[in-house]
Order: sequence, then structure tokens, then C-alpha cells
Amino acid sequence: MGAVKGTVSYTRFYVWGELEGSFQDRFMRSIRNRTFEPLVAQEPDDEHIGWCSIEDPFDLELTRDKVFNNNFLNLALRIDRWRIPQPVFKAHFAEAERQHLERKGREKLNKREKDDLKVFINKRLRKQVIPAMKITDLSWDMDGQVVRFWNNSAKMHERLLEIFEKTFKLKLVPESPYSNAVRRGITEKQALSLVNLELSTFHKRGED
Repeated sequence: MGAVKGTVSYTRFYVWGELEGSFQDRFMRSIRNRTFEPLVAQEPDDEHIGWCSIEDPFDLELTRDKVFNNNFLNLALRIDRWRIPQPVFKAHFAEAERQHLERKGREKLNKREKDDLKVFINKRLRKQVIPAMKITDLSWDMDGQVVRFWNNSAKMHERLLEIFEKTFKLKLVPESPYSNAVRRGITEKQALSLVNLELSTFHKRGED
């Protein structure tokens, strides 16, 4: 969360690329194609990721008026994941294994039987738990081509870059001295010199 309520800490990204034609219609089609889909216990997926309303993570009926506000595009990135504690899984698996061997009159299961039993236990336990949910707000200033993302995790940034570029066919670049300079029109030679800059030390060696 963050944009609507909560923390004010966010990471800024620049959007590389041009907004051409009736991009709102095109964006809405692509957003709907990547709207979050709830996890289902019987499916093999451990995790689902997708867009939801910035106002309500359970609102998956995304419409233009919910997404666009003047020159801003607002969404939330939702990630749900099954998280069954290992001690719980191991205990249920051990009991199911014991019962299975007792019925078969055997001392051990083969690899295929163990794999099948793991899948069965996973599906059964998923029906008894609620998936862990992570929601992160995103607000895109389309005039300034700046995206604010209310999460500072490098892993979450990777997830954002992937789904953003697939959705909007535009590239996200993290804010940095280099990207700031490029946006302000410096030459290629000047830009390359920024990449090679090294940190300067303003105290004597050995001092804190």
C-alpha cells in the first residue's frame, strides 16, 4: 500500500518510450489481460501476480475511471502466494505416508509415490489456509513520465519491471544520477562519464 494511505516511502522510475495514439484504450485492454487472478487450491501454481484497484485489492473489475485520474494512471500490484508452514506440511505428509504404507503392506514409498503424495497434501492443506497477500501501490504521472512505486525491495522492483513492460510495452528505468542526466539531454560522452564515476572520500583513511 502507500499511495492512498500508509507509508510515504516510495521508489521513482522513469518511463522510457512515447505514448502514441489512443493509448488509454490500448492500456486498458492490456491491463485487463494482466489483472490479478485468485489462486485456486487445485491448481499447481504456488503464486499469482497481477494488477488490481489501487483503492481495493479485492476489486478486480478494472475500468477506465478506476485506473485513470486526470494525467495519472493508478494501479496496485497484487501478489498472492501459498505459504504452508514446513512443520505442518511434514506432519501431514508423515501421517499420510504411514497410512498409505499400512494399506499397501510395504515399508517405503518409491519416488513417484512420494511426489504424488506431496501434491495431494499440498492441495488438501491449501483448502485450509488463506494465501499470503502482498499489495504495492503504483502511480504513474503520465505528463512527467514518472512512476512512483511504494516498495523499496530490489526483488519487488524486478517483478514490477517485468509486468510493467509486458503490460504497457514501455521500459522502466530506476531514478539515478545517470538517468536524471540523460533525461536532461546531456551528450552520450557525458552520460558515459557518469557511469564511470567513483565515490569520493571526504575524511582521512581510518576515520569513521
